[in-house]
Amino acid sequence: MIRTLVYLYRKIPKRLVSVVFIVAIIAFLVVYLKNTDFNQLLKLHINWWWVVLGLLATLASRYWMVVVWRTILWALGTSKLPSFNLMSYIYAKAWMSRYVPGTVTWIAGKIYMAAGEGIPRGRLAVSSLLEGSMQVVAATIVSLIILGFNPHLDSVPLVARIVVVVVSILCLVILFPPIFNRLLHVAHMLIKKEKPSNELRISGRAVVWSFILFAVGTFITGTGAYLLVLAVDAHLSFGSYLYLVAAFGLSGAIGIAVPFVPSGLGVRDGVLIVLLAAIMPKELAVSLTVFTRLAYVAIDVLFLGCASALHHGPKLQQRMKKAKT
Repeated sequence: MIRTLVYLYRKIPKRLVSVVFIVAIIAFLVVYLKNTDFNQLLKLHINWWWVVLGLLATLASRYWMVVVWRTILWALGTSKLPSFNLMSYIYAKAWMSRYVPGTVTWIAGKIYMAAGEGIPRGRLAVSSLLEGSMQVVAATIVSLIILGFNPHLDSVPLVARIVVVVVSILCLVILFPPIFNRLLHVAHMLIKKEKPSNELRISGRAVVWSFILFAVGTFITGTGAYLLVLAVDAHLSFGSYLYLVAAFGLSGAIGIAVPFVPSGLGVRDGVLIVLLAAIMPKELAVSLTVFTRLAYVAIDVLFLGCASALHHGPKLQQRMKKAKT
């Protein structure tokens, strides 16, 4: 599927891809906002100072993912990488494509856009697969460890807990370099009828670094979520911090793991409502889920705007100087 999407991207002029991308994002936002129950938000008393802090913390988590991406490429042996601002811009555009229709589009878009900057396409494909898988695995493991020491875990259905644990274990096993590389070798032989190049391999260093960095990223994202929840629930204790890190980490991981659903829409929300309802009234949990979903859409747009400004800003200034002279 990813290979097919990248192939289709290459057949379409870049300018047309950009136009279609923008139109698709706008269409998603219109549909999403139309189906959003804003009555839930009217019941909330929001402290906007906490919202600002939460948005900044979550924006930092988006840039942290760029750091992880660069680190994985470095660990796989990519010596020359584009500037951080350029890679942030590529990542931000690809990240927005999760909304149309989901994780697969995000990975394919990132490969397509970054390949034009001199990074080998095979290495981009492997790094993106490792990144997407490890993002789910690391967040799930960290979240389950936290929830394992929390009495509120009893509110989560046993079947759901078992499924999450089994999926995480399977992902960890598959990401073990000898197994991953062997599966990739077999898939490449079946599809292209030839042996894959050395670029289509992961290393133990890439696996270890990606796990550590995504584990840290789970806490960065969780901190932003905690601040957003605090903006609505002023009586929230600091003791709930770790639980919220786990709740948002686990729900986010499950949302990413569903590849064809726009940004995990519905799946992520359903899991989050169950987890939040364990520490607050269900009505408030539903309202907070709607509130944070809208906040995350705003953050993703802000991420794209900041990345675009930092990337295009210097070029625009140079053009203005040349125009004056």
